[in-house]
Amino acid sequence: MLTTPRLSAAWTKCIVTLLLCLTVYPLHAFQLQSLDASRVNLNDYVGDGRWTLVMFWSTDCIPCEEQKPMIEAFHRDHHDSDAKVVGIALDGMEKLPGIQKLVDHHQPSYPNLVVFTDVFHRQYKELTGKDFRATPTYLLYDPQGALAGARAGRIERAMIESIVSGR
Repeated sequence: MLTTPRLSAAWTKCIVTLLLCLTVYPLHAFQLQSLDASRVNLNDYVGDGRWTLVMFWSTDCIPCEEQKPMIEAFHRDHHDSDAKVVGIALDGMEKLPGIQKLVDHHQPSYPNLVVFTDVFHRQYKELTGKDFRATPTYLLYDPQGALAGARAGRIERAMIESIVSGR
């Protein structure tokens, strides 16, 4: 009889801890492909103690092309310390030559991945709770891997810097 409250309290603590973990980390996997067509998961790129800025881009997006030099500079300046970038092309593997051409042109030092076009919109909505609207779109993950925010449209480097630095 005396051990029952301890077991109950221990189980309660385990359940509460599990529920807290599930609210901090994304419950749904966000499946992607590397440029060599290997399956990867976005969760593998976040939560390593650094902020992670994810840029969704497409091959026909002029604002994306305009933002890429700034995004690359941000990545170069921060990847060894407090932040990094992951690019995600929305065109799908069926447009790999166009994706590869842009990657070769910009030569980013951050990884670029490719969505599965048949499930992307569902995955994005499960992750953010919102419909995907346009490119570029950015997701920001905190150093523990929790989604900290989403933004459609251009971003300013000063905004990213202020979040990463905590100002």
